[in-house]
Amino acid sequence: MATKYTKKRPRADYTPEERAEYGARKQADKQIAIHSRESGAAALAQSSTLIDGFRVYAGRVMGHRTLGNALGMLVQNPQATRVNSAFFWGKEGRKVRPEAESMRLLARRKGNKIVESENADTGETEQTIEGKWSGWTSERVFDVRDTVPKKTCPHCGTAPGDTCPDSCQVYVPVLGPVPTRDEVAELLDRILRDEGGFCLDFLDAESANEGEDADEDSDE
Repeated sequence: MATKYTKKRPRADYTPEERAEYGARKQADKQIAIHSRESGAAALAQSSTLIDGFRVYAGRVMGHRTLGNALGMLVQNPQATRVNSAFFWGKEGRKVRPEAESMRLLARRKGNKIVESENADTGETEQTIEGKWSGWTSERVFDVRDTVPKKTCPHCGTAPGDTCPDSCQVYVPVLGPVPTRDEVAELLDRILRDEGGFCLDFLDAESANEGEDADEDSDE
């Protein structure tokens, strides 16, 4: 006979007051994420140099996240090199410093349909949460510089809780695909739509002007 194993849902024991406090914090984090995107888009729309710098940054920090979230991270922590949630840093053998300031991102919110199924390996009946995506919530993430090893660092031998030296391999950026200018332009156009949108021709014209200035300098 299969054993019924119930996996407790996060925050299942919260009091009504704690649930209200948690909801307010999530909403505040969501607004920070949205504001970061908007302010970042407004800044990037003024300079092709900033856009190209952002493309490199996004290739470094995006991972499985969206380009919009990379833009929000740029505003909140432009020095970030490797980004993860506290949960995933834990799986990598690191923990977030207590004083670390998180970056707030937007995350898809999944439905709350609970489905029971039997684990083929253990024979236990487990509960999982399924359902359609239902809007957006917020997520807190941290740069690798905001973490310390939980155990002795396997890269440099730093003791648990101490700061790894700058030479530690854990700090080496993992470069993913670099988004194109067109992809960045599409993102800016969506974010700045209420302000009239964004046109990539502006950057092409700016680049052309920079080229003309360089030619004039060479003539002198």
